[in-house]
Amino acid sequence: MATSKKSAPTYQALNEELEIILNELQREDTDVDTALKQYERGLELVQQLEGHLKSAENTVLELKAKFSTEA
Repeated sequence: MATSKKSAPTYQALNEELEIILNELQREDTDVDTALKQYERGLELVQQLEGHLKSAENTVLELKAKFSTEA
């Protein structure tokens, strides 16, 4: 039996989900319990987005170091 590995969501997908949550939180008819769950999910998304940015930053630094030593 083959196991499929679920790929991590892209930065764009995470950001789009966060935008949806932010729009929903701005609605006046949002239930408090729903808003709390959305807020919590939003915090999770922000943490994942920050991880993506940190990873990209590390990659850039590694590339800069690699090409500066080759020059």
